Amino acid sequence: MINLVDKSSLYDKLKSIVGSENVTDNETIMEAYTATTFRPAPRDTMVVFTNAVKPKKPDFIVRAGSTEEIQQIVRLANQYKVPVIPMAGLTSQYAEAVPTMGGIMIDLSRMRKIVLDEESLMVTLEPGVTFAQAYRELAVKGYWIVNQSLPPAIPIMGSTTQGATHMPFDKYASGLNGYQCDLTIGLEVVLPTGEKLITGSSALPGAKPQHERAYGPGVGHLFLASQGTLGIITKQILPVYRIPEARHIVTGLFKIKNIKGYVNASKRIMDDNLQGAIWVEKVWGWYEAKAEGWQLYVILYGSKETVEFYRKSSEKIITEEGGKIYPGFSPMLEPEADWSGGFGKFYEEFIYWRPRANSIVSVPKGTDAFGIGGTASYSVLPKLLDAAIEVLAKHGVPLSKLHGGTFSVGPLSASATYRWAYDLNDPEEVKRAKAIREEWKKVSFEITGTVAVRGGEYRPSPAIAPEFMPKLGEYYKLLNKMKRMLDPNRIMNPGKLMDLEPY
Repeated sequence: MINLVDKSSLYDKLKSIVGSENVTDNETIMEAYTATTFRPAPRDTMVVFTNAVKPKKPDFIVRAGSTEEIQQIVRLANQYKVPVIPMAGLTSQYAEAVPTMGGIMIDLSRMRKIVLDEESLMVTLEPGVTFAQAYRELAVKGYWIVNQSLPPAIPIMGSTTQGATHMPFDKYASGLNGYQCDLTIGLEVVLPTGEKLITGSSALPGAKPQHERAYGPGVGHLFLASQGTLGIITKQILPVYRIPEARHIVTGLFKIKNIKGYVNASKRIMDDNLQGAIWVEKVWGWYEAKAEGWQLYVILYGSKETVEFYRKSSEKIITEEGGKIYPGFSPMLEPEADWSGGFGKFYEEFIYWRPRANSIVSVPKGTDAFGIGGTASYSVLPKLLDAAIEVLAKHGVPLSKLHGGTFSVGPLSASATYRWAYDLNDPEEVKRAKAIREEWKKVSFEITGTVAVRGGEYRPSPAIAPEFMPKLGEYYKLLNKMKRMLDPNRIMNPGKLMDLEPY
């Protein structure tokens, strides 16, 4: 707790760094920052977070405008021994940006620069850049950073530092192993001491950031998915791609009794895609509760010839595994009609377009979509899905009551989640949701060795960190040592991930 004398002194110094208009200790504003990140519209995650994180209003909100300003703020925080919590979009559902000990919340939303290197096909982003801004500014120049499924107002770097699974994918149909985290070429990071670190090949004098490593190991990924516990990322360098010529979505349907065929088809399509340098952007699925079956989407981009070839091969695999093809849901999209017609049209018809309207998760007012599922190898996934149905049925939730579900694939594994919409105003339904959640944590861990919180096994939240981070054994111990070494005064977002106890 900062005493009044120190608080007044710190306030004056913060104003001298960023200007009086960019610092506040207004109680209402600070409550809004805390409440927005911790208590968004009701979500199933809140079943877990309600008792897991005890938010404490920050002492100050500071809107930093540059790397240099952030460095000065972090040095001040070390001097006064106060926590620093970085955030950019106030859109988190995982409470990673919720202050637990007060301190300084650094709002990074002013930092919105985008620098495109067309020669090297790279783009450098600051932490305030949202998906909407990036797609708008890149599309008019003929580039994109690959499809995404997050709302446009979310900052790209905020998702990256959370290890989000809804990230742009590489040139294969990878829904799990192509996170934007993994595509990162280089970073600029303000360390907990206030020093500036440049990672990757751009750390070499005069070199471009063409590689995530320089000499020795690549340390940049240490800061990705660290949720601000090891430093503040101020620049991220990602690959960009030229907007492809054509688009097509193959849609198949598999009945629930043929979940093995559904998983096999996904795996075969994934394997086939990995054999050549093609552009199959994503293999993705949606559980249609009314039909009691899984819809499988194979989203294709590239030249017309390539797209047509993989359309035929994907449809063949789906029918061979017992699925049915839905015709008419997969129009070709020609670039000249949409890329230059304004961002709204571009975003609506290309970036956020979905094969069917019900594939966007939405629930009636007053309800919440509770999900259970997980990530597993293709051979184990059918067992996991069967177990999910059994747990739901055990607690009185039949297939007919499910709201839907989502499915995405990677080269070695896939992820699937069933969703049930329950009444937030019904105490018994809320109690049932909590019971299902607790049982599923145990069941899924027994089957896969991981636990899903809203489908994010490797997206650690404050809710699951105390229980599951220590299960990492020596890995967790090493992370803890790194935290203590990089952040000797324990100022960077304390109480999260590997920082579970005071030191």
